[in-house]
Amino acid sequence: MAKIKDGHSMMLPPITKTLIAYAKKDGNTMPLRIKASGDFFIVEYPVIDNSGVCEGDTILGINGIRSKDILERMYSLWGSEKGNGIKEGSVNAYWSPLLWYMYRWGESYDFTVKRGDKMEEIRMEGVPQSVALKVIKERQSKKKLESFSCSFSSDFTKATLTIRNVFQDAELKAFCDSVFKEIHRRKIKDITIDLRNNTGGSSKCVERLISYFPHPDYSLYSESQLKVSSYSKIYNRGRHPEIYSQICNLPDRELFVIKDIPVKSNLKEVNLYHGKTTILVNNKTYSGASTLAHTMKKLGIASVEGETGCPDVYFGNSLHFTLPNSKIDYYISLSKFYESTQLTK
Repeated sequence: MAKIKDGHSMMLPPITKTLIAYAKKDGNTMPLRIKASGDFFIVEYPVIDNSGVCEGDTILGINGIRSKDILERMYSLWGSEKGNGIKEGSVNAYWSPLLWYMYRWGESYDFTVKRGDKMEEIRMEGVPQSVALKVIKERQSKKKLESFSCSFSSDFTKATLTIRNVFQDAELKAFCDSVFKEIHRRKIKDITIDLRNNTGGSSKCVERLISYFPHPDYSLYSESQLKVSSYSKIYNRGRHPEIYSQICNLPDRELFVIKDIPVKSNLKEVNLYHGKTTILVNNKTYSGASTLAHTMKKLGIASVEGETGCPDVYFGNSLHFTLPNSKIDYYISLSKFYESTQLTK
């Protein structure tokens, strides 16, 4: 699975009966909340007081095993390649059950901790999962991020729009209608769109956001390819009936090519934003969010700071499956997208 490297296909970690039973009896878990960062773990926060470990510390090893080796095995179990923003986020979401599945750790942990230029060994006892979950839920309730947010500079000359996904179309429209109304009212000439850590969504949302800026005719993709199968027919029947009508009678295993329908120019419309626009991206800007940044740059609407983690040819529209014996869940991409290199018609 890791060799596919399409950015969306993946196998979820094996949640076994043994793991479920361990969780139900409130077995011990790690006393730190950590996240993968390159070849190491970074401490988000301890779940107990007076741990001796601080937020932002680097974990170089756990119980005598290098963090790099632990992470390589985690990515192997996840069935994913390293360095992919979507999958790094997934490993971070599931690192606790992955770690227990791999090593059955729970009673105690010996951490090799790096803080600044200093390194030290810190031993900590495991904590009951109920204790850890209580702290985690309290933290999450305080730090819950909105899907879309906007902030203005103190002198109201600049605005920053943070877009954390591009799949909530109705919510995105309501947000943009409100924010751009305020931007026009205050005559703001400089906006930043923050797409960092945005792993994507739908073409509809991408086109939605672009519609608030002046643009000629354009296409997001020069084409997309779909492998015809009973699964891809089921997927598109409910989600994309216009595609289903074209593939429903085709034989399985045929490669169906979909030509993109250009989005029409909106240059004659009023109330479009004509000011300076800067888009921020990083290696976790993926899929539709990456296409949004690439397209707005190619159209001359915005400049882009940073590099996305997604190439201009990528996969998407994943379908969920479950292996019959192990019950491991996995996702396989059905479509391949080619971003358009010539956007104007």
